[in-house]
Amino acid sequence: MSSLHAKSNVPDIGRRVIEVPELLTLVAREFSIVGPIVWRKVPRLDLIMKLIIGTSVKYDRFRDSQSAHHEFTEITIVLPSNLDLGRFNIYAPWVHELEIFRQSSQEIQNVKPFLTLLDGRPPLPNLRRLTTHTGATNLSGKELLDVINIFFSPSLKVIRTIFHEEGIQAYLDASSVPTFFKKIEETCPQIEILEFYPQNLHGSPGPFMLSDQSRAMLQSFSNLRSFTSAGYILESATFGILGSLPHLESLGIRGEYIEDPILDEQLSIPGDSFGKLVDLRLHDIHPQDIKTLWSQPHIVNKLISVLIRTDPTIPPNLSDNPVDGNSWIELFLLALPGLSPRLKSFIFYVGDEDGSEFQVSQEARDGLNKLGLRQLKLKLDYGGY
Repeated sequence: MSSLHAKSNVPDIGRRVIEVPELLTLVAREFSIVGPIVWRKVPRLDLIMKLIIGTSVKYDRFRDSQSAHHEFTEITIVLPSNLDLGRFNIYAPWVHELEIFRQSSQEIQNVKPFLTLLDGRPPLPNLRRLTTHTGATNLSGKELLDVINIFFSPSLKVIRTIFHEEGIQAYLDASSVPTFFKKIEETCPQIEILEFYPQNLHGSPGPFMLSDQSRAMLQSFSNLRSFTSAGYILESATFGILGSLPHLESLGIRGEYIEDPILDEQLSIPGDSFGKLVDLRLHDIHPQDIKTLWSQPHIVNKLISVLIRTDPTIPPNLSDNPVDGNSWIELFLLALPGLSPRLKSFIFYVGDEDGSEFQVSQEARDGLNKLGLRQLKLKLDYGGY
């Protein structure tokens, strides 16, 4: 410890941190190293909130076979009524990344005095990345957004609500999307990476679609470099807006289940749409929509990285009988090198409800090999459907 004090370039505020014994103990236990730099990335919300003297934290372990996490810890943070933010304010500027959920549902009680003292200031003024793992029962809608909203900051560049595990549904209540977008528009309009998965409440007619108001706000996020969300992205108006974003490099689309095709087969993309797009990820998207996308040279010609996961046996009309999956795979893979000649990474997972094992001809494999891919993964019996 004395060697740390001896360094003349350690700022005075750094010395003040190092001189708090109980925090050094906490840091050492959670991160295995000691020093202010560890606070740049905080893996749980309770770690930063315990800096407020008088805060109590309760941990309850639950098992719930119906939730996204079959086992998770419910963390309840209770803030004192008479707040002293002196110690919190020392650490807050160093926090650049915060993970709110991380397989533990988290709730803040008695938060009003905390917000009153902040007087509109963000609690973590230099926060760059905010990550949440959706899924716990009590953090699936409004309560999750209430916690997220507290930590919104003009400095935020990345907001992600992670779909944490393959095959497990973890969506946000669709009714919260307008409020979510409005908060981004007002607080951090320079957002660069955005990921979230909305879902209509049970009984709502049809699949989720963005409202006109939400689409207008999405269009205002002109600095977006990466956008990942649900199947509604393929709806014409939303897809057109994303195509107009000048910096969009990465697009991820995750269907809830494979539904009817969404894209218009007569789709015609203007030549200046998706001008920077090089990464495309398609999870549980109808094979007809994939075929339609690859009929758009302005989208697929520039792609460097592609991930596809689909059931190739699903017919264009879901009421029809399954189609020949091997035929769809063969036609798509044979055409791929000519349509996407710049590919360097290609991940291709296919599967159906029967657990069929599909085939790829040697001719199709040879075509892929000629691309000189740095990464090639073909899984032809994916069991996720």
